[in-house]
Amino acid sequence: MTEDYNADIARHYHAYRPPLHQVILARCLKPGAVYGNGLDIGSGTGQSSVALTDFCEKITGAEPSKEMLAQAIGHSKVTYVHFDGINLPFADTSFDLITFAGSLFYARSQGMLNEVVRVCLPNATVIAYDFEVLFHELPFGFDLPVEAADYDHRANFSGLAMNGLRETDSFVSDYQLAASAENLAHLLLSARSFYGYFSERYRAKDPDSPLVEKLKPRIVIRA
Repeated sequence: MTEDYNADIARHYHAYRPPLHQVILARCLKPGAVYGNGLDIGSGTGQSSVALTDFCEKITGAEPSKEMLAQAIGHSKVTYVHFDGINLPFADTSFDLITFAGSLFYARSQGMLNEVVRVCLPNATVIAYDFEVLFHELPFGFDLPVEAADYDHRANFSGLAMNGLRETDSFVSDYQLAASAENLAHLLLSARSFYGYFSERYRAKDPDSPLVEKLKPRIVIRA
C-alpha cells in the first residue's frame, strides 16, 4: 500500500482532495447516525478520517505510509496510527464503523478481511468506497499516462470468506465539482504516473507553477 507515495507526492495529496468523502458517507450512512469508534483503514493524509468526524465520536486513521502520516491533517477527534498494511494493532471488538476510502484495492486480502472482522463490534458497519477523477476528459491536450489496467475502483470483498459480514448496498454515481487551477494541479501531481509525466514535460522536480499556469482558469471536473 505504500509504494505509490513519496514525500513530494504526499505533499500534493495532503494539499487537495476532491470534497467527495462527506457526500459518499452521507449516502452510505443513515441520517443522524452517530458511531462511537470509527476506523479508517488506509487513511492517507487524513481527509477521509476527518470526514468521519461528522459521524463518529472518535476516529483512528490507520496508514502504512510514513510519508502520508507525516502530512496527516490534525483534528481533535482523530488519532493516526502506523501499521504494516495487514495486521491491525487494535483489540478485538473495538470499532462500530470501519471505512476503506480508496484503499481497498491495495489492502484487499483474506488476512485483512479477517482482521476487520476481528476488530469489529457486533453489528458494525464496514464501508469501502473509491472515486475516479476523469482526468482524460480535461481539454488541455495532455497526453496523460493511462492508469494501471489492473486497478479496480470497484474493489470489494467478493471471493473472500466473509466470516459473518454481508453486503447490504452497492452503488455507482457521477459527480461534478469545480476546482481551481492550483487544486487541480495538486490532484494531478498526487498520482505517481502523472507526477513523473509533468516533471519530465516541464523539466522540473516539482512542476507546480508551470502546471498551474496551464490549467488556469477554473474548470469543472467529473468524478
